[in-house]
Amino acid sequence: MTTRWSRLGRITMVIGVLAGSLYGRAATAGEEDDLQTQIETQRAGVSDLDRLDEARATTEEITMLRTWLDEAWGLRSKHEYDQVREVLDRCRSQAELIRQKISAAKLRLQVQKRELTVRELRSKIDATRKALQETQIKNKALEVPTT
Repeated sequence: MTTRWSRLGRITMVIGVLAGSLYGRAATAGEEDDLQTQIETQRAGVSDLDRLDEARATTEEITMLRTWLDEAWGLRSKHEYDQVREVLDRCRSQAELIRQKISAAKLRLQVQKRELTVRELRSKIDATRKALQETQIKNKALEVPTT
């Protein structure tokens, strides 16, 4: 009986090892697919960021982001999943930086437009004041003294 149980124990152990290795491969395949999806999603986001950057204020940052996503893809192909996650975290931070720089550039453009409008209005006000002063001087000159 002891032999029978030891064989059964060995068989159970072999089945456990095989199941564990199959589970590990399935987890790795799922992880690889998940990382691939994340990379593709971020690549699609880069195109959106590029379209949002009308002022072309983040061209270098977008180029760097594309380079990092290519690096992540290469690492994924080499099954370096921990490094892929690190690069993807860096890419997310870079994308956030790009969004903030695009927002700042748009706000800067709004400020410039408003400053231009203020300068134009001040110029009109100065011209109107000058015309008013000239008119007042002419009116005083035309007034007939009543003595």
